[in-house]
Amino acid sequence: MSTNASLPYQRKRMAEREQNQQLKKLGATPEVMNNKLEALKVLANSILAEVASLEPSLERNDQLNVDLAGEVQRYEADLIRSALIRTGGRQRRAAALLSVKPTTLHEKMKRYGMNAYISELEPENG
Repeated sequence: MSTNASLPYQRKRMAEREQNQQLKKLGATPEVMNNKLEALKVLANSILAEVASLEPSLERNDQLNVDLAGEVQRYEADLIRSALIRTGGRQRRAAALLSVKPTTLHEKMKRYGMNAYISELEPENG
């Protein structure tokens, strides 16, 4: 009876081995899968951040007067947010993407109060 009790466990192990072999044939090692999962997490956060950034712009469309300086600041902040999202929160890469110095980017982020925004993008691994 002890052989029959271990049968489901053995079947499960065989199925896992078969699945792992199929994944290896496809080049989907655990490391690759982890990288893909991390990329999907960053992408999901990016999409959520973009949706959140669109909501205030819908409200602004109802205004008749246009404040050029305010619109330029909002546009600049949106560009910075987009660059940070594309780079997974990496400020040096975002600065390069925007063709500005990292110190300039950091100063603009401080001006627009984006430090809290960056902590949402950073990975939780530490």
